[in-house]
Amino acid sequence: MSKTLLIISGQPQAAAVAQRAKAMGHTVVISDADPQAPGFAFADSCLIADVQGAPETAAAAERYSRKIRRIDGVVLMADAALTAATVTQRLRLPGLALHVAELAADRLAVRRSFQSAGVATPWFAEISTPQELQRAIIARGRDLTIKPVENRGPEGVTRLSEVEDFGAAFLAARAASPAERVMVEQGNGMPVAGLMRAGECLMEADDGTRLALGRAACALGISDGPVTAEVVGPQIGDMSPRLALDGALLDAAIRQALGEG
Repeated sequence: MSKTLLIISGQPQAAAVAQRAKAMGHTVVISDADPQAPGFAFADSCLIADVQGAPETAAAAERYSRKIRRIDGVVLMADAALTAATVTQRLRLPGLALHVAELAADRLAVRRSFQSAGVATPWFAEISTPQELQRAIIARGRDLTIKPVENRGPEGVTRLSEVEDFGAAFLAARAASPAERVMVEQGNGMPVAGLMRAGECLMEADDGTRLALGRAACALGISDGPVTAEVVGPQIGDMSPRLALDGALLDAAIRQALGEG
């Protein structure tokens, strides 16, 4: 039976998800603030709404679902957990609880949750000044990444081994943080993606990575849905409930979002 899938973010990767959902017989709606978002070319309908604007996106989705065509499921293609949770709550669809989304949106809270659950995570610290950053570099070397505390994608994220002006990197991270909060973390992670199903992580990777990703997701209260994370050796850094899958797992993620399994 044809259903309607809302994809939050019209970034280029949304195109593959939209094409696959349409090939499965579903209607695709994409929301993004950019009228020229690449994913819009593959959508049946487009909603102009800021991906990071939870109330704005939820209101647009509710209007569409009420007046045009019922939305049956939501997938998130950006680091905007609060937006996805607000939409699913407004539309009374399965999805992340708001308190889980709030946790996932805070990089420091994520790391502390990992520590509490015994999930290995890289060394990290909150810093308030360029001088604190300099002290961290002296103590730990330049294999550090500076980030805004809010997990809103790559803006303001700088690998310190690739720059010389550490003060500018600090200021860029602070400018990208709505609360002007900055953190620094050891290393630079490689992205991995999986699909949580009833607390179990499904992914094409070795068992060690799969189990670590599953434990990390469960530590944040994510038992179902897609997750992406940065893996630093055996450690888990950033984690987000966004979709970054392909192949059979993409099909499974779409079906799960639409309540089909």
